[in-house]
Amino acid sequence: MLQMNCPDCKGVIKSPFLTDVTNIECGQCKNIIPVKDIFITTKSFTMHREDFLNRTFRFQKLLREVEKELLLMSRDKNVSTKSLESLEQFHSSLQELLTGARNNYRMEIACNLFVEVNDCKTTTKGKLLNLSMAGASIELIASDKVPSKKSRVDIVITFPEQSEHLHANAKVVWTKEVFNDDGPQSAIIGVTFIDTDEHTRSCIWNYILDNAPVPLQRLSK
Repeated sequence: MLQMNCPDCKGVIKSPFLTDVTNIECGQCKNIIPVKDIFITTKSFTMHREDFLNRTFRFQKLLREVEKELLLMSRDKNVSTKSLESLEQFHSSLQELLTGARNNYRMEIACNLFVEVNDCKTTTKGKLLNLSMAGASIELIASDKVPSKKSRVDIVITFPEQSEHLHANAKVVWTKEVFNDDGPQSAIIGVTFIDTDEHTRSCIWNYILDNAPVPLQRLSK
């Protein structure tokens, strides 16, 4: 979670959207205040976001090492349950810290929200896995038509209760195949939006605000 202190009443403001907005309403004094001096908080850690950003690479490396150790410990029958639980909690805290380092809130999509991914050659249907103002992760239904990394694509989104098709220009920043015992089952791509028009940005922002599984204070772009 992200949090900051209100400069007027010194109350604590908590919101996962603090990096997405420039101003926010304080829940205590009801004043609209500028967003600054953000902290990342977990159950175990509190760090000023700028301090963490200067060390993100080290924490990413630490997370990979913890994941390796978790795998080894989970296969070792001599490791106590308490030790494994403690390392899992540490792993969870690291993930929360790294989530707080993102420049945009990323919402996991719980419903089946389907999109089209168009490149210059093919059109592939996919399902949104998560969405932010900066980009999205998409599971492709046809894994044999995966756009190449760094390629430009057009993402066509139709939000529920809207008949309008939104077009978002995007660049593929990563691809990943999801395997089962018989071979590749599906493919997932990560895209970042490019030169999105104001109307499309507004529709994405409103969808996130309306569907985010967190209580929201009044926000201002």
